[in-house]
Amino acid sequence: MLGNPTIFSLAIVEKEKERYYREDVSKRLEIFNSSRLREIYLELGDGLSILLYFSQPSIYYEQNRGIMYIECYPDDLMKEFEKISLDSSMRELEEVLVGIDGFFTGFIVDKSRIIFFRDHVGAIPCNYRISDGSFMAASFKKIMNGGVGLPPGRILVWDKGSLKIHRWFRWKQLDGDRVQELKNRLVDVFSRYLPEYFSLSFSGGIDSTIIAFVGSLLNRSFECVTVGTENSIDFQWAEEAASILGLRLRKVKVSMDLVKNVVEVVSRYLVNPTSMDKCIASVYYLVATNSIDDFIVSGQGADELFGGYYKYIKLRREKNLKYVHGVMMSDLLRLHETNIERDYLIVTVAGRRLIQPFLAKQIFEIALSTPVELKIDLEDDVRKIMLRKVGEMLGIPKELIMKPKKALQYSSGIQKLVSSMIKKPSYI
Repeated sequence: MLGNPTIFSLAIVEKEKERYYREDVSKRLEIFNSSRLREIYLELGDGLSILLYFSQPSIYYEQNRGIMYIECYPDDLMKEFEKISLDSSMRELEEVLVGIDGFFTGFIVDKSRIIFFRDHVGAIPCNYRISDGSFMAASFKKIMNGGVGLPPGRILVWDKGSLKIHRWFRWKQLDGDRVQELKNRLVDVFSRYLPEYFSLSFSGGIDSTIIAFVGSLLNRSFECVTVGTENSIDFQWAEEAASILGLRLRKVKVSMDLVKNVVEVVSRYLVNPTSMDKCIASVYYLVATNSIDDFIVSGQGADELFGGYYKYIKLRREKNLKYVHGVMMSDLLRLHETNIERDYLIVTVAGRRLIQPFLAKQIFEIALSTPVELKIDLEDDVRKIMLRKVGEMLGIPKELIMKPKKALQYSSGIQKLVSSMIKKPSYI
């Protein structure tokens, strides 16, 4: 499996604008250790040129009239993407994408035509900007001056200055025993997505516990990494879960000085980060930098998929199921903007690669097909009902299944430290 992270910066520009773009992007790429990036320059004709900076994609090739670049995971997707060529039509490309269950971002530049495509959930970041007849794109917003994320499940076509975005992902409504189906799909997905060796961002909550339990059943070799203050809930629960399940656990204890330093680092890469962004990014950075493995596996996304946030319970009391369903759908469809780029970026900066198996298409489709009442229980104030039932079916001890987990930034104790730092501006 390919463990090294990859980034890219692409521009299709008029020749007289090459110098400006090259100077601008070079400055922005400095914080990403641009010395390890490969530079490609191609003339397309009609006064246009390709300028591309990139590192280690899954698939890359170039001809005198264009290039293809694809980053994907798991690695078995590469044989599917090899069906695509520079001459592929929109229909041929869509047929390939519909048949794929995995994470990917890719683009084809053929003469003046640019085609970008992204997986169903946006698990691998991709942003673009159109300005003064030029098309620019990059993995992360920090590389660009402005830009927006390409919506997940879409194909973007920029041809002779016109922009069109097509939707290729249409999820299928599922019926029947959703809990049994989710259990079967989780095991199937984890068998494909979990690397042979990895580090697991571990809190002792139901999400990371299920990953650890199934990972053990699959004979994967991994270490659980927990970040927190000395008396944090995450340390307490992670130690308990690791002891019960026989897991290897590495505890990363944070202090005010350590968090101060890490927040300063992650803030250089994030665009207009909130306090919550800084907290969560700091946790991922510490997990990644304290990992001995190239892959970092996370349970992120499960809260949006299966009703893990307390706000869903609160809204159910105040509104109705239809309203809560709308909020959940909005949270799911905005994951690529709110969580994914931040987490993927910070793990990449640390030299690791992030995998979020709960976001796999098979699991994503079940979550979209599941009514709110099967995700949260208002009377007993229980969230993630389906995941807890799956945990029970798998044989996870009940005391680990029913823990009412808090949000990462609070349970780790980092939010309290960051809040203290904000009151002292000299720290940030």
